[in-house]
Amino acid sequence: GPDAVRESDELREVTRDLVAAAASIPAMAMRSGPSAPIPLLRYLPELIDLVKLGPELTTGTFRPYMDGPLYTVKNAWLRDWLDALAFSLSGLPAARTSAAAVAYVLFDMHREGAALDYPRGGLGEVVDALVRGVERRTSSSSSSSDDNGSRVNLRCHVESIDTNEDGTRAVGLTLRDGRVVRARDAVICNAPVWSLNELIVDENARRILNGGSSPRNLTPRQTWDATSNADGSAKSVLRAVRPVEDEDEDKDIGLIDKCDSAEMTGS
Repeated sequence: GPDAVRESDELREVTRDLVAAAASIPAMAMRSGPSAPIPLLRYLPELIDLVKLGPELTTGTFRPYMDGPLYTVKNAWLRDWLDALAFSLSGLPAARTSAAAVAYVLFDMHREGAALDYPRGGLGEVVDALVRGVERRTSSSSSSSDDNGSRVNLRCHVESIDTNEDGTRAVGLTLRDGRVVRARDAVICNAPVWSLNELIVDENARRILNGGSSPRNLTPRQTWDATSNADGSAKSVLRAVRPVEDEDEDKDIGLIDKCDSAEMTGS
C-alpha cells in the first residue's frame, strides 16, 4: 500500500550515507590480511566517508533503522519484506542483520537499470569455476603443467575426521563409502559447527578440543520459535532478539560445547 511505499522511500533516504561510500568501493578491493589496506588507498575519500559514520553503523545491525532511533518501520508488510530480504543474506531477521548489507541491497535493487544477475549456464557453472580455480586448470586445457595436484571431490559424505592414537593430531578423513583420505599436513573442517562433535569420533581428541573435559552434548540456541497456527498446524517464527545464553553456563566453555550450543539460524 501507499504507507509501505512511503516508508520504503524514507528508509532508503536515511540509509543513503551508509550506502554511498560502501557502494563506491568495489568488493574486490576489500581483502583480509596484512596487505588489506593497500587496494583501498585508491578509494581513500570514500573510505574516510565510511569511517566517519562510526563503527556502530558501519559494523552494527539494521535495528536502528527498523526500531529507531534512526528510523522506525511501522508498516507490517514492509517489516515482513525486509525480514525476508535479510533472511536471504544472513538467515536472520532484518534487525539482526548487518546494517551495511541490508542498506546496500535496498540501494542495489532500486538503482536505475537494476537487474537480477544469474550465471550463464546455471549455478552449477559457479561451482565448476571454483573447482577449476582450486585445481588451477582452465576449462580448455588438459596439460599436466596446469595441474597443481589439488582435487575437489563433490558428493563425498564425510563420516569422520580421523586422528592419531592419542588424539592430538588430525590425520585424515573416513568417507561414508569406507574410503580413507590421508592428510599430508592437516585437516581443515568447514562443516557446520554443530557437526564437529559427531565428526570427531576419538574421545581423547574430543576432550582435547573441548579444553580437557568431555563434551556435554549441549543443544543449539534456535533463531526460530516453533508455534502453532489456529488450525493446529505447526509454524516457525523468526525471533527478533538473539537467544540469550544460559547465565549459569560456564564462561570457560570448551570449543565443542561452544559449537554445540551456537545459535542455529535459518540459513
